[in-house]
Amino acid sequence: MNYNCFKFKQRNSPDAPYLCMFEAPVSDVIAWSTIPRLTPDNQDGIQRARKDSKVKAIKNFFTNDSRNTIPTAVVITMSEGSYSISENAGQKILTINPQNKEGIFVVDGQHRIYGLHAYDENSRIPVVAILNANSEERAFQFIVINNKVSKVPADHIRALTLKYTGNPDEADLAQRLKMAKLSLSQTLNYVGFANDLPDSPFYGLVSMPHVAEDNRRVVPAAIEASIAYIQSKNIRELSGDDSAYDFFITIWSTIKDTWPNTFAQSAKLLSKVGLVSMTQFITDTINTISSYPGSSVDIADSESLCIAIKKILTTQSEDFWMWDWDLAISDTRSVREAIQNALENIHQNNRYKENWFNQIDFITPPN
Repeated sequence: MNYNCFKFKQRNSPDAPYLCMFEAPVSDVIAWSTIPRLTPDNQDGIQRARKDSKVKAIKNFFTNDSRNTIPTAVVITMSEGSYSISENAGQKILTINPQNKEGIFVVDGQHRIYGLHAYDENSRIPVVAILNANSEERAFQFIVINNKVSKVPADHIRALTLKYTGNPDEADLAQRLKMAKLSLSQTLNYVGFANDLPDSPFYGLVSMPHVAEDNRRVVPAAIEASIAYIQSKNIRELSGDDSAYDFFITIWSTIKDTWPNTFAQSAKLLSKVGLVSMTQFITDTINTISSYPGSSVDIADSESLCIAIKKILTTQSEDFWMWDWDLAISDTRSVREAIQNALENIHQNNRYKENWFNQIDFITPPN
């Protein structure tokens, strides 16, 4: 398939990619391009799921008035070898072989393509192609372009950033997003560690697009907020690069071993407010008891830390997190304060050998 085109650079920089502008029947674009979605089965994808309501809305837009058009170009990336550009009588000709469609990704405009095709497959659509784009470039352009119109969910950005950061063969996506003012938390890498490393208590449980929906029990923001809180305490023993993360993982590995039922699908403990509140409670308690003269708790030693956390858990109650609460679970200040007060009350109740649920307003005692 051949198309007249313009090939140019938008800026005079050796690192800037070449762009190619042309127009084509929408049926052609579907024939020689792919729209890879980020799913548990396809972690190389970048796009969000197709929404039939958007496709229908675009089709109806064209149907409702013969004057209606969408002049905005769709954006694609073309990998090296998926196309060729020749010249004939001063006119550049772009040649695309549909057999090379795996090298051509739709970065922006998937619903326009589907909607226009549903209206009339012979309709023509303007296209801007980024030539010789690698995976990191595809992900960067997807986030930047789409975040200007329809916000890309934070977890989707997290998944793409983790996928394309730290690859020695490509530029760092996280750094590029930071420069574009689209960066996420500084603890983002720890979210990837928590989900991907087999020794993590959250292995395969973090809510990101490439994780199966049934396994998404922990939101990334809960991990980020928890580690940020640990770092905010400025504990000297945790001054190393990954010490706060290691401390966090030790806390939750111990909790999972001691209270395995709290890691069930609908457990309150794994909600954002639950996870952050428990992290704060244990962090503050450990920080306090380890500071006393003669304390046997060594924060820098994982075994000593684990023993201390188990002792703290004996002053708490697994049943608290499994009980029905007269309190809506939400990450608000009032709910956080209610849970923190409850944890303090449970500690005191167990200390004085009383029922753990005494003086907790949102717990209905058993009959």
